[in-house]
Amino acid sequence: MKDVKLFTVGPAQMYKHTIDVRSHVVPYFRTSEFSELMLDNKKLLLKTMYAPADAEVMFLTASGSGAMEATVMNCFDANDKLLVISGGTFGERFEKICEIHNIPFDALKLGRDEELTAEHLIKYDDKGYTGLLVNLHETYTGQLYNVEILHDFCERNNLWFVVDAISTFLCDEYNMEKYGIDATIVSSQKGLCLAPGISLVTLSRRIIDEKVMKNNITSLYFDFKDYLLNIKRGQTPFTPAVGVLFELNDMLHYIDKQGVENRIKEVRDRAEYFRGKIKGMPIHLPSFPLSNAISPIRFEKDIAMEFFTYLKDEKNIMVNPVGGELGKCSIRVAHIGDLSFEDYDNLLEEIKGYFNIV
Repeated sequence: MKDVKLFTVGPAQMYKHTIDVRSHVVPYFRTSEFSELMLDNKKLLLKTMYAPADAEVMFLTASGSGAMEATVMNCFDANDKLLVISGGTFGERFEKICEIHNIPFDALKLGRDEELTAEHLIKYDDKGYTGLLVNLHETYTGQLYNVEILHDFCERNNLWFVVDAISTFLCDEYNMEKYGIDATIVSSQKGLCLAPGISLVTLSRRIIDEKVMKNNITSLYFDFKDYLLNIKRGQTPFTPAVGVLFELNDMLHYIDKQGVENRIKEVRDRAEYFRGKIKGMPIHLPSFPLSNAISPIRFEKDIAMEFFTYLKDEKNIMVNPVGGELGKCSIRVAHIGDLSFEDYDNLLEEIKGYFNIV
């Protein structure tokens, strides 16, 4: 398979030190050495997302969607009433999970270019909700929701606050303790820039004690009680994606040495550089708040898939296509991974060439 430059939000362009870790033989994992690595992973992950010291981490060998479903299953039941922020395909995925598991919910629906505001949430005050589910960065449209608005809503209504942070973690400010977040879902292939295979669910102590431990779920693989028991000894109840967990340990140490703020600045600098350079081209960005993770480019004509195919097949450059109604007019350019300003200059030249911009 030919080498392709990835401007995708996940899998992302891997760093050389991650590729070096991947090149080793995957070891046996029911050992004290692996347990020490896993406990180190837990400690560093809690530090990186500014989680409370008594929070716990579930290491799931699953996609982000699997972690979303597992979190809803373990934290809620038919006695709850949830509010889902639904502004794209990932918000709709939370809706589908609630439907499948017979958990009552309402969806706050947003149009594709509609910015979430505090006014949207006012009409949901004092309506008997017990929890809120949100994909903080709705990667379908590219909108980054305001976490302070959501935190304030949850606090005044005494709600459990569950956040899919899969494509905002390590790209934008994220602080579990500051914003009273009870559950955070992330995956290995996005801001961590690792291979797919591991999703991480970090739970506050209060949601563990008051919801997870009291909830009887009908699942063998996704029962968080089993994961909570096993992580005490640095293990998982089932065979994990061992190689990715070694990549995770290497990356968490790299970020710890670099500093989370510096990591986010690195991603933000790339985003600002690229967005500044596309001004004046026959493309634009939506007006709502954007994550540093991606630039959701909108074309003036329905040529998005043509352009995506051109970059992939003729230039060995991969950007994120978009499905659904945005698929004809939008692509997404990521700013995570081992990418330089020179890489963006090359992409910008290809955009100019495609549109015959001198």
